Amino acid sequence: MGSGDLEVLATPALVAMMENCSKELLTGYLTAEQTSVGFSLELKHLAPSKVGAVIQVTAEITKQTERKVLFLIQAFQQEQLIGQALHQRVVVKKATFLKN
Repeated sequence: MGSGDLEVLATPALVAMMENCSKELLTGYLTAEQTSVGFSLELKHLAPSKVGAVIQVTAEITKQTERKVLFLIQAFQQEQLIGQALHQRVVVKKATFLKN
């Protein structure tokens, strides 16, 4: 996935990594009938990373209501912070969500 003409980690790819990290963190708290979907992401892509670089993404739940969860997500290449985001997900029932 690319968004420019340089061989660097594209912002859309970083977004996908961050959303996946938060989804995985939240999955352990959900029932088999539930899942979560993202509905908001505010991202700062702070530094470039070459394609193929090892990126570590961490997520922390900072606020939670009955259905909405707010995450602080950070992405690192080695020790350098390359991206940071606030991401919100909402917990939904799988069957109900798929009917829409």
